[in-house]
Amino acid sequence: MSETQSDSAEVELMKRLGIESWRNLSKDKFMTFVSDLPNMDREVALKVVAQFPNFKDLVLDTFKQVEEEATRARTFNWKSQKKVHKAFEQYRQILSRELEREDSSSEDRFVILGLLKDAIDAEATKDSENKKFQLIVTGMLTTAALALAGTALAALGGRAQIGGGGDVNPSA
Repeated sequence: MSETQSDSAEVELMKRLGIESWRNLSKDKFMTFVSDLPNMDREVALKVVAQFPNFKDLVLDTFKQVEEEATRARTFNWKSQKKVHKAFEQYRQILSRELEREDSSSEDRFVILGLLKDAIDAEATKDSENKKFQLIVTGMLTTAALALAGTALAALGGRAQIGGGGDVNPSA
């Protein structure tokens, strides 16, 4: 890629990020930049990264931010789960008291048992949704960590091969 093409590609990238210079790159925009690095021409990527004396710190700070957001999401989700379980517990207690009423007919008891079963099923579904959410958050965090680590390594000029038993040649 010629110097002119490299410069125009860099200007195009800054336009996409909505910045006038690389000094204006916020942490949020940095995540967008990092995710776009693998799609960039190597010369453009190296030229841009060279303008960041603290590139490693930006990568680590960004990872820390992703980790904190995942922790906040998990905390919020846990608080929500506790409320859901408490509400289901209260509902089951109400249904249990209704079952204990001596003036309830067999028909009434049968309906109440059906409601109790539905409540237990609904709570189990909510619990499964929570576990799925936890897996998604963990997966996103792992993906972000791998992407940031791989991007940092690639941007800093290293090459890595995961698996396959091939040689790692950092000078290639």
